Formats: sequence, structure tokens, C-alpha cells
Amino acid sequence: MRPSALPRLRSLALPALVLGAVGCGDGSKTPALSRTEEVVRNAPVPAENAPKLGVVSELLRVREFTDVRAPSLGVLRAGTRVPRSAEPVSHLGCAGGWYAIRPRGFVCVGVEATLDLNHPTLAAMALAPNVEAKLPYTYARTRSETPLFERVAGREDAVREVGKLRRRAGMAVVGSWHAKEPSGVDARLALLTDGHFVRAADLEAAKGSDFNGVELGKSADLPVAFVVKRGVRSFTLDGNDAEKGDLVEYHSELLLSGRFRSLGSVKYWAFDGAGLRPNAAGQELWVRHQDVTVVQKRSTFPDFVKGDTRWLDVSVSTGTLVAYQGKRATFVTLLSVARELPEASGDVQPVSDGPRSIPLGTFEVKQKDLTFVGKEPHGFGEGFEVQDAPWALELSSGQLLHGAYWHDRFGIEHGAGTFALSPSDAARLFRFVGPELPSGWHAVAIPANQGTPVVIRK
Repeated sequence: MRPSALPRLRSLALPALVLGAVGCGDGSKTPALSRTEEVVRNAPVPAENAPKLGVVSELLRVREFTDVRAPSLGVLRAGTRVPRSAEPVSHLGCAGGWYAIRPRGFVCVGVEATLDLNHPTLAAMALAPNVEAKLPYTYARTRSETPLFERVAGREDAVREVGKLRRRAGMAVVGSWHAKEPSGVDARLALLTDGHFVRAADLEAAKGSDFNGVELGKSADLPVAFVVKRGVRSFTLDGNDAEKGDLVEYHSELLLSGRFRSLGSVKYWAFDGAGLRPNAAGQELWVRHQDVTVVQKRSTFPDFVKGDTRWLDVSVSTGTLVAYQGKRATFVTLLSVARELPEASGDVQPVSDGPRSIPLGTFEVKQKDLTFVGKEPHGFGEGFEVQDAPWALELSSGQLLHGAYWHDRFGIEHGAGTFALSPSDAARLFRFVGPELPSGWHAVAIPANQGTPVVIRK
């Protein structure tokens, strides 16, 4: 069975790891309830040093009130510990009781969460994300095709093969375990976010691209040009002659003066030569328009722009993104996106529909995820599985804006319709877009009409 055929949310064990159910509680074991018990919508916020509960489900939703049907406020990942109320605030539909958690919301203790902080799942998945780093977890790539394992229920030290991962498959590693493979060989296994395992010896570190965009302010402003191909050279212009100069590195950013000239049919942009060679700073050099991607200042703005409203401006045709506060551009970078959504993939549209254009318009961020684990692994348009995408912003258009640690083709048409940024750029935008992710949470949901606007245009 291919990994993509495996359900992304399922029940596994390590040795008692519960992965997959994203509801709260086991209704079949719910005790008889008093007719006077009601839904609780408000409760005191637990202190930082309050007792904690632990999450033993792959993805556990925090509910707005004490009902399994209540809107989700966000997601907690297996291994997480969060401050809770000292006692349940309700037992309505929840065997172990509903607890208020910090800083808001309610969690049902039972199948997916526990008060036992010695639970083996909490130890196995204790690797906490680093929200200040370039990547929130340790990410890895497979060296060659390799087996995908799950634990054998009822055995403490054995796994069975449930699929294969292709060469170069990417994933976040959140723990490790020693167990016997089906052949009986002892092996050190890497634990993935969905509870599966891969041989640690078959993995190598995935560091991701070092590319990052340009902070705009007093020392830099639009227009900015990015070099998105190799072999580009600078030029000096003398009258009607253009003389080739130094090579300009791939993914260099050039602060343009705004001046341009045309020699015949060729257009040139002027820029400061800082960084090209010693003593070039302050010298006016030129670059051909055809060799770079230019991001210019906006002359008009959407109607929703008021005051210091934070919003993102994405151009599909140029592969660029600008972050704004009101009418002030604060950051500019490259991203990669295909200009059409793919045919296949089940979670996009039926195969028979064929490719369709990227949705254009104004959308909003509806959820922020430290790493996105719900997308079909082949849905990123690569020839290998992508198990996790870091720093993911879920858009109301149904697309993702996320970090990509598996390629360096930013500014070039690439992928399957998601908007992919370098890891450091994705982290920067994740922190720019509100609200702040609560401590210990894996994802935070954003109410409708309150998310950061994202303009997607040609």
C-alpha cells in the first residue's frame, strides 16, 4: 500500500499512542449525565503554573465550548502539555471531563488527552517545536526508497511495514524509538508527526534553502529586483553601449534606484553595485529587465486597507509576495506556485475536471499551523511524498501558503498550486500574520472575517 493511501488521521499506539481522532471524547463510554448539566462557554483561564494535561492524539482540537460539535479554536499535537483547570468544568458528552486550558478553550480528557503525565506517548513525542528557529522541527529526507512502519498492537518492541516512501521524501521528525523490524533486526526508528516510523539510518537532514527576502524600511524600499536564474551579469552603460560586468548570484536581491534605460529593445534597471565585488558599493550598475523579477511600488490599494492593517499581496505571474502594514510595504520576497491547480489528488477536484486556474481575489488566513500534516503527501506536486509543510497559513481559498524545505526554486513556477516560501521567509510571515500562536499550541484557528487579508492576483 502506498503511504498516500493510508488515512492521515488514524489510531495507532506507541505503546499507547492514539493518533487520528480529532473529536473530543469517547461517546460510547460517556456516563449517565444529569439533566441539569449544560454546555460551559466561559471558565477562568488557568495560570501558567497550573496542573497540566497531556495530548495523546495526533491532532486534538481545542473547542470553543464544552461540546464535541463546538467550533475549533486551534489544534494541539501529540506530546504537548498545556495548563488546565484543577477540576473538570463539565462532563457533558465526555467520559473524563472537559477541562479549561490556557489561554482559552476546552479539551475533553479521555481517548485523546490524559491527566497522566507519565503516559508513554508524552515521553515518545516530547520533542517540542522551536517557534523562533528557521524550521519548527527537525526535518529529514529519505536517502532512497524506504519502508514506512507502524507499531504492532500489543507488542512493546515490534513494528510492521505498511507502505513505502520514495527517495527524497520529506518529513518532520518528532521523536525516536528502538524496535524490531519485521525481519527481527533491532533498529533505531524516527517517529513522524502522524505516528508512523522510518529507519533513522535511511534519513538525512533537510536544512532547506538559505534564501530570504528583503526587509523594507529606512534603508531599503521598493522597487526591488530578484535574480531568479543563473548566469545573470551586471552591465555598465556608456552612451548606447552596454558592457558586461560581474556575474550576479542566483537569488540575489538588488535595490533599484527606480531609473531605467532602453537600448534598442533591451530595458535596463539601475542599481547600487554593493555586494557584487569589493568597492562596488556606490557605483551605478545596470541589470537587464529580462534577467530579473522586479517588484515595484503599488499606486493603488484595495478598499479594505485602513490604518496599519496587515495584509499580503501575492502575484502569481511574477512569483512574488509583499507584506504590508496599511500602505507601507514592510517585506518583499519570492515564492513558487504553479499557475494551474493539478488534476489528480482527490482533495482538490475530480480528475476528469482537468487543471484549473489558481483562484484570484482577496482571501483571508483562516488558520496557522506550525507544520501542516493534513494534506495528501503527493499533493505538493513533487515526485516524492511531502509528509509535513512548515509554517503553514491556511487560506479561505482552500490553498496553503507554507515553507518548503525540499527545493530552492523560489520565484520560479513550481509545485501544485500551493504558495511555497523559503523556510526563513515562511517563519517571518507566520509571525507577521496574527493572531500569535498560543504557547504549546500546534495551530490556531481564526474566526471568519478576522483573518489577515491575502490578495492573490496575476
